[in-house]
Amino acid sequence: MAFSFVPFSITVRRRLVSILLAATIFALLVGLTALAEHRPVELGIANALLTGVGVGFFEEFYVQSQRGRWLRSMHPLRSVLVYAGVVTAIYLVATHLSHLFLGRWRELPSTYARLHIIIPMFIGFSVVGITVMRIVHFIGAETLLHLIVGTYHRPVLRDKVLVFVDINSSTAVAERLGPLETRSLIGKFLFDVSKSIVDYGGEIYVYKGDGLIALWDWQRAIRQNTLLRAVDAMFAAVRRDQAEYRRRFGVVPTFRVGIHGGTVVVSEQGDTRRSIGIYGDTINIAARMEDAARTHGVACVISGDVAEALDNRNKRLLPIGTEMMKGISAPIGIYEYRPD
Repeated sequence: MAFSFVPFSITVRRRLVSILLAATIFALLVGLTALAEHRPVELGIANALLTGVGVGFFEEFYVQSQRGRWLRSMHPLRSVLVYAGVVTAIYLVATHLSHLFLGRWRELPSTYARLHIIIPMFIGFSVVGITVMRIVHFIGAETLLHLIVGTYHRPVLRDKVLVFVDINSSTAVAERLGPLETRSLIGKFLFDVSKSIVDYGGEIYVYKGDGLIALWDWQRAIRQNTLLRAVDAMFAAVRRDQAEYRRRFGVVPTFRVGIHGGTVVVSEQGDTRRSIGIYGDTINIAARMEDAARTHGVACVISGDVAEALDNRNKRLLPIGTEMMKGISAPIGIYEYRPD
């Protein structure tokens, strides 16, 4: 029973951070609008809070959900304009609610008289706010914070678990579907498995072709077998949506997972475009685990270092043996994990 609280608490925390970020950005923008039009302070504050919270919930529970993929996949300029229209509607609703809650309903006609000035101003502010949110989501809120405060300006040693995910037989699938349909299938697949990773406290390090690399802090990954539960969730997400895959693409993607963990070097990389990079043998061995999954024809291979550190030995975690890895002098123990 204790396991069920792990993803719930992580998911709630992540959603609260996302909502708070969007709410803060748009509360500030509405506050600027209120100052520019010299509105009463209490109305400005109420409107800012209501608009910020409304946009925060819209961003987290619609835009970043499966239902909002159409908006995220739209051309960026068109997406921003559509989003700005929704935000403006939220702003107008918040304006009415703030007048109602503060007992100043009779002042609404004077607000209506200034809408031809207020709305263009607010749309301009909204475009700035939406752009900021898109940048944050593109980079990642945690990564952006580390870049701002310089956490990894100098190389730092961290204990991480790395997870490689790749679609099986992707070349054959691409030949059958063509490039555009293949892109759509991979996009849906990456969305499905990424949500499972993030819900269980992981972080998407990089998307690569038809797969991705995710990472966890070592202790978070092994505590209460969170890592295994994330793997179960990835396979369950694709299995749960198999009817949709068949309807749209005529095929349900299968995939393999390779996992290894250990000490890595975390450091800022790049100059004109900075990011946070992971270096060391750990990432190379994790890639070899994914290769081992393909070689042995199994869904998931976990290195012995990670498998033996888990809180509880799962009955679906079975030893395969040891393998020599290129560039590694000692053989690496490997385990098969059979997802639920």
